[in-house]
Formats: sequence, structure tokens, C-alpha cells
Amino acid sequence: MVNLVNLENTIFYLFAPFILFIFSLIVAIVGLFKKYLVAKILSYISLLLALITSIYFLSYSSALFLFNGKIIIDKFSLIVWIALIIGAFFSLSSMENDLISREAFPLLLLSLSLALIAIISRDLLILFLAVEGSILPTYALVAQFKKEPFSLEATVKYFIFGILATLLFAYGITVIFGNLGSTSFAIISDKIPNSNLLLSVLGFILIILSLGIKSTLVPLHTWAIDTYQGAPTSITVFLSTTSKILGISVIALLITGPFSGLYKFTTIYYILVAFALLTLVVPNIAALIQRDLKRLLAYSSIAHAGYMSLIFVFPFQTIYILGYYLITYSIAKSVSFMVVKIISGEGSYSSYDSLRGLFKSNPLIAFAFSISLLSLAGIPPFAGFMAKFLLFLSTALSSSVGISLALIALIMSGVSVYYYVIVIRFASSKSLGNGNEKLLNLSFEKYLFLILSIVLLIVLTFFPNYFFVSIPIISP
Repeated sequence: MVNLVNLENTIFYLFAPFILFIFSLIVAIVGLFKKYLVAKILSYISLLLALITSIYFLSYSSALFLFNGKIIIDKFSLIVWIALIIGAFFSLSSMENDLISREAFPLLLLSLSLALIAIISRDLLILFLAVEGSILPTYALVAQFKKEPFSLEATVKYFIFGILATLLFAYGITVIFGNLGSTSFAIISDKIPNSNLLLSVLGFILIILSLGIKSTLVPLHTWAIDTYQGAPTSITVFLSTTSKILGISVIALLITGPFSGLYKFTTIYYILVAFALLTLVVPNIAALIQRDLKRLLAYSSIAHAGYMSLIFVFPFQTIYILGYYLITYSIAKSVSFMVVKIISGEGSYSSYDSLRGLFKSNPLIAFAFSISLLSLAGIPPFAGFMAKFLLFLSTALSSSVGISLALIALIMSGVSVYYYVIVIRFASSKSLGNGNEKLLNLSFEKYLFLILSIVLLIVLTFFPNYFFVSIPIISP
């Protein structure tokens, strides 16, 4: 017999992913009748309801446990939810009718719904199904312009690496289950000390490699550059924020939760250090020679995965800053790609020359774009500066290795200032670039999101403590 009270509570607690899933179906049906404006409004309503619900649950003093601890909604989960939803908001606002008619809205909502489920999962099997279910709609999103050769190449690369990541994750779960006899986070954490440690380490490494592909950690990032460039720019907004944040957050969840007992083993530690070091250096150096905006921002996105990966190396000293970093990154990166979409459309190519005269033709767009880049670079007084400052400081205070990595991260952040400033200089030039004369007729929603981003990237600088998270809870 179904306990209706428990069922009602479950629906209430899972309202955010539930409402996104329901609205994805409704929006898909509305799209069949070519009511694209209605579909977009419904999509905004679902995202807004999910965001309000996430913020509301932050007021709860304790975590919420569902299905015998298989699902746990704690402050870590809710902060990550907010970062995920922000990225989806900006992606949605960037889309025009050419993508709306291709069912992009319901696919985006479905992907986000499952991403939210993944973050609150406390069982490897549920986590696997949610993560892979979230990635699946993005294959169709990336392939929206499959008739274009470069877009087709990007789609194929994304699909091949996606399949590889899925197989690695599935094999890792198989090894863990065969060794420990369970996929529950709580049971895994209890059994690891008395298990065959070699098999536990092997299974965990396979899962980390899978999530490393999704998070674009170097050298597992090779698919990302072409995919970010070849995908429609509105979809790149989603991939570079929501999809990346999902991968980063799940790794953080695993290394501070069920597999925290393996952290003391040097194999795991050095793999994480290598990921962090390579992901800090390689994309920042490669970005210096780029002359295409989408490609530059793609390398920039990967570089930020490197900054975030400092949290993997010293999780218990730095995990508290992850939520704040993800939110500031989600806003700044979304705005940067959104402006590229405004200037160059959904296509694969966007030259620096298209930025010329942007401050003259539309100061608001140029101002928002500049603030987003300065925030990504870590320049005060913007939120990205505070996020990097707290992260680098926590890393440096953790150990001697932390001091070295924090210093490298600081140097690479300085390198990023150089290529961001070059882009801003193009925008401040007096001559007009191609297409800039069209920028004066932007929709109200785009102006609204640009203004909100400016305000948030300034205001959030002074309130980082509101988004600090604790170690994720893995059992009641």
C-alpha cells in the first residue's frame, strides 16, 4: 500500500527536477503546434520554479533523506542546483527560433532535470543513470546543425568520447560492485577499509576518468574544443556551464563521500595532482594563440576546470568554496558565450574582428561582456576575483604541494588576463565590426539577463559566505 503522506513529501522535496521533467514533456507537445513563444515562456516558468525551490530549501537547517538515504538533498546539492539552473537560464535566453523549432527547449529541460537528480544521488547506479541520462539529450542538442561539416565533426567527436565515458563509468561500477557487493555510498564507505584495495582503486580510477572526460580535464579534454566551437553557440552556453558543472560536482561528491577512504593512496592523489596541473597550464597557454572567440572561450572554460580541480587535490580543505566558484563561473561564462551568440549567431566561427566597435554600437553588451571576461580572469571587484582568491588561498594553506599548485594557478590566471584583455581591446576599438549595426534591436530578455549578470558579478563579490558548502552527506 502506498503511503500518500510520504509520496506527497517526496514529490515536494523533488519538486525542482520533477517540474523540469514534466515541463519538458509539455513544452515538447506545445512545440508540435509551433507555439514557440508559449514554449519559451513555459520553459522560463519551469526554470524559475526550480530556482525558487532550490533557494527555499537552503533555509532548511538539516538535510532531506529520501528512499532510505539513496537520495539526499543537502546544502552541497542545493548550491550546485542553483549553479546548474543559472547556466540553463542563459542558454535558454540565447536561443532563437531556428533552435526552438528543433525541440531544443524540451531537450535542455530534460537534461537539466536529470543533472539535478545526479547531484542528490547517493548510489552509484542511480548516479550513473542520472549522469548518462543528462548527457544523452545533449548529443541531439550539439547535432542541431549537422549539415554543416564542422558541426558534424564536432557531433561525432562528442558522441565517441561520450560513449567512451559511459563505458568507463559502467566498468568502474562493475568493479566496485564485484569487490564490495553494493553500489550504495554509505556501504561503499564502510566496506572499503576491509576490501581488496587494488580493485577499489581500479574501479574508482575508471569512474574518475569517465567524469574527467565530461569535466574536460586535460588530457581528456580533446573533444571539447571542436565540440564547443561546432555546436550552436546557445548550446555551447549549456555545455560549458551546466554539463561541466555536473561533472566537476560529481567528482567532488565522490572523493569527499564514498571514496574518501582511498584519498590516502598515492596513486589516486598523484592522478588528481596531474589532472589539476595539466588542466591549469595547457588550455591557458593554448588560448594565447587563438583568433576565434568560440575557440578562445572553449579553452578558457577548460582552464576553469583546472582551477576547480584544485578542490579535487585537497578536497577537505577547499570543498567549502566549490559552490561559490561554480555560481560565479556559471554566470560569467554564460554571459561571454551569450554575447558571442548575439554578435556572430549560432555558427561555428566568430572572429575577433566581429567585436570591433562594440562599445560604440551597444555599450551595455560590451560592458557585460567585459565584466564577464574580467570576472573569469579574476580581476577585482568582480565575483570571479573573490572566488579565485578564496580557492587559491585555501589550496596554498593545505600543504607544500598546495603552495606550488596555487602559485601555478596564480601565474596561469595572470596569463588569462592577457588574452582576455586582447578581446576587450577589440571591443573598444572605434571601427565597427561585421554585424554590430544589428545589435541595437535586441530582445528585452537578453537585455534583462545582461543587466542581471552585471549586478550579480559585482554584488556576489561581497557575499561569498552565503554559498559556502560543507562535505556532502552520504548517509542518514
